[in-house]
Amino acid sequence: MKEYVITTEKDSIKEQKIVGCIGYFDGFHIGHQTLFNKTLAIAKQKNLKSALITFDPDPWVILKGLHNIQHVTTLNDRRKLAEVKGFDIWITLQFDVSMAKLNPNAFLDLLHRNNIDHLVCGYDFKFGDKGAGDINTLKNQTVISSSIMEEFDYLDEKVSTTRIIDAIKAGDMILVKKLMGRPYKVTGIVVHGKRIGTQIGFPTANLKVDQEYVIPRVGVYAGYAAVDGIKYPAMIAVGYNPTVKDDDLISIEAHLFDYANNLYGKEMEYYFIDYLRSEMKFADLQGLITQLKIDDMNARKIVKKL
Repeated sequence: MKEYVITTEKDSIKEQKIVGCIGYFDGFHIGHQTLFNKTLAIAKQKNLKSALITFDPDPWVILKGLHNIQHVTTLNDRRKLAEVKGFDIWITLQFDVSMAKLNPNAFLDLLHRNNIDHLVCGYDFKFGDKGAGDINTLKNQTVISSSIMEEFDYLDEKVSTTRIIDAIKAGDMILVKKLMGRPYKVTGIVVHGKRIGTQIGFPTANLKVDQEYVIPRVGVYAGYAAVDGIKYPAMIAVGYNPTVKDDDLISIEAHLFDYANNLYGKEMEYYFIDYLRSEMKFADLQGLITQLKIDDMNARKIVKKL
Protein backbone atom coordinates (compact mmCIF):
# COMPACT_ATOMS: atom_id res chain seq x y z
CA MET A 1 0.00 0.00 0.00
CA LYS A 2 1.44 3.34 -1.04
CA GLU A 3 1.19 6.30 1.34
CA TYR A 4 0.82 9.99 0.56
CA VAL A 5 0.40 13.20 2.54
CA ILE A 6 -1.65 16.03 1.03
CA THR A 7 -1.22 19.62 2.22
CA THR A 8 -2.72 22.86 0.99
CA GLU A 9 0.72 23.96 -0.20
CA LYS A 10 1.57 21.25 -2.70
CA ASP A 11 0.03 18.41 -4.64
CA SER A 12 1.55 15.02 -3.85
CA ILE A 13 -0.18 12.34 -5.90
CA LYS A 14 0.72 11.63 -9.50
CA GLU A 15 -1.02 8.25 -9.63
CA GLN A 16 -3.68 7.31 -12.13
CA LYS A 17 -7.22 8.31 -11.20
CA ILE A 18 -8.32 7.24 -7.73
CA VAL A 19 -11.55 6.13 -6.06
CA GLY A 20 -11.32 7.25 -2.45
CA CYS A 21 -13.45 7.00 0.67
CA ILE A 22 -13.03 9.91 3.04
CA GLY A 23 -13.49 10.24 6.80
CA TYR A 24 -11.70 9.99 10.13
CA PHE A 25 -12.78 6.35 10.50
CA ASP A 26 -11.97 5.95 14.19
CA GLY A 27 -12.82 2.37 15.13
CA PHE A 28 -12.86 1.01 11.58
CA HIS A 29 -16.30 -0.28 12.56
CA ILE A 30 -18.91 -2.19 10.57
CA GLY A 31 -20.51 1.03 9.36
CA HIS A 32 -17.17 2.16 7.96
CA GLN A 33 -16.80 -1.23 6.30
CA THR A 34 -19.76 -0.46 4.04
CA LEU A 35 -17.87 2.57 2.71
CA PHE A 36 -14.68 0.55 2.29
CA ASN A 37 -16.44 -2.24 0.42
CA LYS A 38 -18.18 0.26 -1.87
CA THR A 39 -14.88 2.02 -2.59
CA LEU A 40 -13.05 -1.19 -3.44
CA ALA A 41 -15.92 -2.39 -5.63
CA ILE A 42 -16.07 0.85 -7.65
CA ALA A 43 -12.28 0.92 -8.05
CA LYS A 44 -12.34 -2.64 -9.36
CA GLN A 45 -15.25 -1.90 -11.69
CA LYS A 46 -13.54 1.19 -13.14
CA ASN A 47 -10.06 -0.35 -13.06
CA LEU A 48 -8.81 2.53 -10.88
CA LYS A 49 -6.71 2.70 -7.71
CA SER A 50 -8.52 2.55 -4.36
CA ALA A 51 -7.62 4.89 -1.51
CA LEU A 52 -8.58 5.56 2.07
CA ILE A 53 -8.44 9.31 2.74
CA THR A 54 -8.23 10.46 6.35
CA PHE A 55 -7.09 13.40 8.48
CA ASP A 56 -4.19 14.00 10.83
CA PRO A 57 -4.41 15.35 13.42
CA ASP A 58 -7.96 14.72 14.54
CA PRO A 59 -9.89 17.71 13.10
CA TRP A 60 -11.22 18.55 16.58
CA VAL A 61 -7.66 19.54 17.56
CA ILE A 62 -7.78 22.38 15.03
CA LEU A 63 -11.50 23.15 15.00
CA LYS A 64 -12.14 23.11 18.76
CA GLY A 65 -8.68 23.27 20.29
CA LEU A 66 -9.09 19.88 21.96
CA HIS A 67 -6.05 17.90 23.07
CA ASN A 68 -5.43 14.45 24.56
CA ILE A 69 -8.40 13.11 22.60
CA GLN A 70 -8.98 9.42 23.20
CA HIS A 71 -9.66 7.15 20.25
CA VAL A 72 -10.72 3.58 19.60
CA THR A 73 -7.95 3.22 17.01
CA THR A 74 -4.76 5.18 16.52
CA LEU A 75 -3.72 6.47 13.12
CA ASN A 76 -1.22 3.62 12.88
CA ASP A 77 -3.93 1.07 13.76
CA ARG A 78 -6.11 2.40 10.96
CA ARG A 79 -3.25 2.39 8.49
CA LYS A 80 -2.57 -1.30 9.20
CA LEU A 81 -6.25 -2.18 8.93
CA ALA A 82 -6.54 -0.33 5.61
CA GLU A 83 -3.68 -2.36 4.20
CA VAL A 84 -5.24 -5.62 5.35
CA LYS A 85 -8.55 -4.51 3.83
CA GLY A 86 -6.86 -4.25 0.46
CA PHE A 87 -6.58 -0.54 -0.28
CA ASP A 88 -3.95 0.44 -2.84
CA ILE A 89 -3.25 3.85 -1.32
CA TRP A 90 -3.39 5.54 2.09
CA ILE A 91 -3.82 9.32 1.93
CA THR A 92 -3.34 11.56 4.96
CA LEU A 93 -4.77 15.06 4.71
CA GLN A 94 -2.51 17.24 6.87
CA PHE A 95 -5.30 19.05 8.67
CA ASP A 96 -4.21 22.50 9.76
CA VAL A 97 -5.77 25.97 9.91
CA SER A 98 -5.21 26.57 6.21
CA MET A 99 -7.01 23.35 5.27
CA ALA A 100 -9.80 24.02 7.75
CA LYS A 101 -10.45 27.40 6.12
CA LEU A 102 -10.81 26.07 2.57
CA ASN A 103 -14.31 26.61 1.22
CA PRO A 104 -16.07 23.43 0.05
CA ASN A 105 -15.26 23.95 -3.63
CA ALA A 106 -11.59 24.64 -2.86
CA PHE A 107 -11.43 21.47 -0.76
CA LEU A 108 -12.87 19.38 -3.58
CA ASP A 109 -10.47 21.03 -6.02
CA LEU A 110 -7.57 20.03 -3.73
CA LEU A 111 -8.70 16.40 -3.90
CA HIS A 112 -9.24 16.58 -7.66
CA ARG A 113 -5.74 18.00 -8.24
CA ASN A 114 -4.45 14.91 -6.45
CA ASN A 115 -6.27 12.64 -8.90
CA ILE A 116 -9.28 11.79 -6.74
CA ASP A 117 -11.85 10.98 -9.43
CA HIS A 118 -14.65 9.48 -7.34
CA LEU A 119 -15.43 10.05 -3.66
CA VAL A 120 -17.28 7.69 -1.31
CA CYS A 121 -18.55 9.12 1.98
CA GLY A 122 -21.20 8.77 4.64
CA TYR A 123 -24.54 10.57 4.56
CA ASP A 124 -23.41 12.94 7.34
CA PHE A 125 -19.99 13.88 5.90
CA LYS A 126 -19.19 17.60 6.24
CA PHE A 127 -16.25 19.43 4.71
CA GLY A 128 -14.95 22.91 4.03
CA ASP A 129 -14.83 26.00 6.25
CA LYS A 130 -17.18 25.58 9.23
CA GLY A 131 -18.54 22.38 7.69
CA ALA A 132 -20.32 24.33 4.96
CA GLY A 133 -20.04 21.45 2.50
CA ASP A 134 -22.24 18.36 2.74
CA ILE A 135 -23.69 15.64 0.53
CA ASN A 136 -25.87 18.19 -1.27
CA THR A 137 -22.72 20.12 -2.17
CA LEU A 138 -21.26 16.91 -3.59
CA LYS A 139 -24.39 16.16 -5.58
CA ASN A 140 -24.50 19.66 -7.09
CA GLN A 141 -20.92 19.85 -8.39
CA THR A 142 -19.19 18.22 -11.34
CA VAL A 143 -15.53 18.21 -10.29
CA ILE A 144 -15.65 14.82 -8.53
CA SER A 145 -18.31 12.13 -8.87
CA SER A 146 -19.54 10.63 -5.62
CA SER A 147 -21.35 7.79 -3.87
CA ILE A 148 -23.20 8.51 -0.62
CA MET A 149 -23.70 5.70 1.90
CA GLU A 150 -26.77 5.66 4.15
CA GLU A 151 -26.80 5.30 7.94
CA PHE A 152 -25.81 1.81 9.09
CA ASP A 153 -27.68 0.45 12.12
CA TYR A 154 -27.23 -2.43 14.54
CA LEU A 155 -30.16 -3.37 16.81
CA ASP A 156 -32.10 -0.34 15.51
CA GLU A 157 -29.41 2.12 16.57
CA LYS A 158 -26.77 3.88 14.49
CA VAL A 159 -23.33 2.28 14.51
CA SER A 160 -20.98 5.07 15.56
CA THR A 161 -17.62 5.61 17.19
CA THR A 162 -19.37 7.31 20.12
CA ARG A 163 -21.51 4.22 20.69
CA ILE A 164 -18.40 2.04 20.65
CA ILE A 165 -16.58 4.30 23.12
CA ASP A 166 -19.56 4.17 25.49
CA ALA A 167 -19.57 0.36 25.26
CA ILE A 168 -15.82 0.16 25.93
CA LYS A 169 -16.17 2.36 29.01
CA ALA A 170 -19.06 0.19 30.18
CA GLY A 171 -17.01 -2.99 29.72
CA ASP A 172 -19.50 -4.38 27.19
CA MET A 173 -16.94 -6.06 24.97
CA ILE A 174 -19.56 -8.34 23.42
CA LEU A 175 -21.32 -5.29 21.95
CA VAL A 176 -17.99 -3.70 21.02
CA LYS A 177 -17.07 -6.74 18.95
CA LYS A 178 -20.47 -6.68 17.23
CA LEU A 179 -20.05 -3.01 16.31
CA MET A 180 -16.42 -3.22 15.26
CA GLY A 181 -16.43 -6.66 13.70
CA ARG A 182 -13.45 -7.58 15.87
CA PRO A 183 -12.40 -7.30 19.55
CA TYR A 184 -11.21 -4.02 21.02
CA LYS A 185 -7.45 -3.86 21.48
CA VAL A 186 -4.83 -1.57 22.94
CA THR A 187 -1.15 -1.52 22.07
CA GLY A 188 1.83 -0.65 24.23
CA ILE A 189 5.23 -1.61 25.60
CA VAL A 190 5.72 -4.03 28.50
CA VAL A 191 7.33 -2.28 31.47
CA HIS A 192 8.54 -3.43 34.88
CA GLY A 193 5.98 -3.64 37.67
CA LYS A 194 6.26 -4.64 41.32
CA ARG A 195 6.46 -8.35 40.39
CA ILE A 196 3.75 -9.20 42.92
CA GLY A 197 1.98 -11.32 40.31
CA THR A 198 5.11 -13.43 39.89
CA GLN A 199 5.39 -13.88 43.66
CA ILE A 200 1.85 -15.25 43.93
CA GLY A 201 1.97 -17.50 40.88
CA PHE A 202 0.24 -15.20 38.37
CA PRO A 203 2.98 -13.30 36.54
CA THR A 204 1.66 -10.37 34.52
CA ALA A 205 2.92 -8.19 31.70
CA ASN A 206 2.32 -4.56 32.63
CA LEU A 207 1.54 -2.55 29.51
CA LYS A 208 2.48 1.09 29.08
CA VAL A 209 -0.41 1.89 26.78
CA ASP A 210 -0.51 4.63 24.18
CA GLN A 211 -2.43 7.39 25.99
CA GLU A 212 -4.58 7.94 22.90
CA TYR A 213 -6.58 4.75 23.54
CA VAL A 214 -9.95 4.70 25.28
CA ILE A 215 -9.40 2.88 28.59
CA PRO A 216 -11.93 0.10 29.26
CA ARG A 217 -14.03 -0.12 32.40
CA VAL A 218 -12.01 -1.07 35.46
CA GLY A 219 -12.15 -4.80 36.09
CA VAL A 220 -10.94 -8.19 34.90
CA TYR A 221 -11.43 -9.47 31.35
CA ALA A 222 -10.98 -12.64 29.35
CA GLY A 223 -8.95 -11.96 26.25
CA TYR A 224 -5.80 -12.43 24.27
CA ALA A 225 -2.32 -10.95 24.45
CA ALA A 226 -0.35 -10.81 21.21
CA VAL A 227 3.43 -10.66 21.03
CA ASP A 228 5.64 -11.15 17.98
CA GLY A 229 2.54 -11.77 15.89
CA ILE A 230 1.27 -14.66 18.04
CA LYS A 231 -1.90 -14.47 20.17
CA TYR A 232 -1.97 -16.13 23.59
CA PRO A 233 -5.11 -16.64 25.71
CA ALA A 234 -4.98 -14.37 28.76
CA MET A 235 -6.86 -12.65 31.51
CA ILE A 236 -6.45 -8.89 31.51
CA ALA A 237 -6.82 -6.58 34.51
CA VAL A 238 -7.60 -2.88 34.19
CA GLY A 239 -7.48 -1.00 37.46
CA TYR A 240 -5.64 0.30 40.49
CA ASN A 241 -4.64 -2.96 42.24
CA PRO A 242 -6.06 -1.79 45.61
CA THR A 243 -4.96 -4.95 47.43
CA VAL A 244 -1.26 -4.26 46.85
CA LYS A 245 -0.99 -0.48 46.24
CA ASP A 246 -2.76 2.72 47.23
CA ASP A 247 -2.02 5.22 44.43
CA ASP A 248 -4.46 6.44 41.78
CA LEU A 249 -2.46 5.28 38.74
CA ILE A 250 -4.44 2.97 36.51
CA SER A 251 -2.66 -0.07 35.10
CA ILE A 252 -3.39 -2.55 32.33
CA GLU A 253 -1.74 -5.93 32.81
CA ALA A 254 -2.25 -9.41 31.44
CA HIS A 255 -1.54 -12.90 32.70
CA LEU A 256 -0.79 -15.05 29.67
CA PHE A 257 -1.87 -18.65 30.10
CA ASP A 258 0.93 -21.21 29.87
CA TYR A 259 3.55 -18.64 28.80
CA ALA A 260 6.85 -18.16 30.61
CA ASN A 261 9.17 -16.08 28.38
CA ASN A 262 10.52 -12.64 29.31
CA LEU A 263 8.33 -9.90 27.84
CA TYR A 264 9.98 -6.73 29.16
CA GLY A 265 10.45 -4.12 26.46
CA LYS A 266 8.25 -6.00 23.99
CA GLU A 267 5.44 -4.32 22.08
CA MET A 268 2.19 -6.15 22.81
CA GLU A 269 -1.48 -5.96 21.92
CA TYR A 270 -4.21 -6.78 24.43
CA TYR A 271 -7.56 -7.92 22.99
CA PHE A 272 -10.61 -7.64 25.26
CA ILE A 273 -13.14 -10.45 24.73
CA ASP A 274 -15.49 -10.41 27.72
CA TYR A 275 -15.87 -8.73 31.11
CA LEU A 276 -15.44 -11.12 34.04
CA ARG A 277 -15.82 -9.01 37.17
CA SER A 278 -15.24 -5.63 38.79
CA GLU A 279 -12.04 -4.79 40.66
CA MET A 280 -12.00 -5.99 44.26
CA LYS A 281 -9.90 -5.21 47.34
CA PHE A 282 -8.96 -8.27 49.38
CA ALA A 283 -8.00 -8.47 53.04
CA ASP A 284 -4.81 -10.35 52.19
CA LEU A 285 -2.89 -11.89 49.30
CA GLN A 286 -4.44 -15.31 49.90
CA GLY A 287 -7.87 -13.87 49.15
CA LEU A 288 -6.50 -12.37 45.95
CA ILE A 289 -4.91 -15.69 44.93
CA THR A 290 -8.18 -17.56 45.50
CA GLN A 291 -10.08 -15.11 43.28
CA LEU A 292 -7.39 -15.15 40.58
CA LYS A 293 -7.73 -18.93 40.35
CA ILE A 294 -11.46 -18.48 39.72
CA ASP A 295 -10.75 -15.76 37.14
CA ASP A 296 -8.22 -18.01 35.44
CA MET A 297 -10.75 -20.83 35.15
CA ASN A 298 -13.53 -18.54 33.86
CA ALA A 299 -11.28 -16.80 31.34
CA ARG A 300 -10.00 -20.12 29.97
CA LYS A 301 -13.58 -21.31 29.45
CA ILE A 302 -14.45 -18.19 27.47
CA VAL A 303 -11.42 -18.14 25.18
CA LYS A 304 -11.65 -21.90 24.62
CA LYS A 305 -15.05 -21.37 22.97
CA LEU A 306 -13.64 -18.94 20.41
